[in-house]
Amino acid sequence: MTVHCIVPARMGSSRYPGKPLVKIAGKEMIVRTLERARDAGCFGTVVCATDSEVIADVVTRAGFECVMTGPAQTGSDRVAEAACKLGLDLVVNLQGDEPLVEPALLAQVARELECHPDCWVTVACPLDLAEHHLNTVVKVLVKDGVALDFTRDVDERCLATADQLSAEWFQHQGVYAYSRASRDEFAALPQSSVELERSLEQMRIINCRTIRMVKSPYISISVDVPSDVAAVEARLVP
Repeated sequence: MTVHCIVPARMGSSRYPGKPLVKIAGKEMIVRTLERARDAGCFGTVVCATDSEVIADVVTRAGFECVMTGPAQTGSDRVAEAACKLGLDLVVNLQGDEPLVEPALLAQVARELECHPDCWVTVACPLDLAEHHLNTVVKVLVKDGVALDFTRDVDERCLATADQLSAEWFQHQGVYAYSRASRDEFAALPQSSVELERSLEQMRIINCRTIRMVKSPYISISVDVPSDVAAVEARLVP
């Protein structure tokens, strides 16, 4: 089956308002992220989903397709609406603040979704334990290739629990993949108290669907706060 890619983007980020249009080495971040998806070479469609006319204008001028949505509680809710409008089934949701995501990794996620269309699929990458206290770095507890928990804070008690479970903490990267049935199920559920408390949308579905993890060898550098821009620019190949 054909897999498509939707990149959700909004102007109202609580930690970094307007960040999809921040310039990274002279080019808007949302455009760089869409280019990474295009370079993966595995998607039938690469499209931005947004409720912002300003973002839509930038995206279309850069040569990419855009679909307008209403306000959304999360990126996955926005992707669900956009995919419904476009009549798509298998979709990779690449969050718009991942301008350094490896195209080969996106292709791997797409293959995993094709093999396991009844599951959610997302990405785990190496975690620097020195950053376990940073709430801008999302952590995922993984055992046998499946996510057990997601959190923004990992304390010593959590580390001990992981050892007891023979599981391991990784950094979570902003890529999700799911079928139409999984998205419809997610969108129909109310936001859970844990989802709202942690500000992590995957906590809405974790007890309903298996979340399979693709392990990446690459360190993820997403843009969550303004200081992340310099780190991304430093890693761009000239």
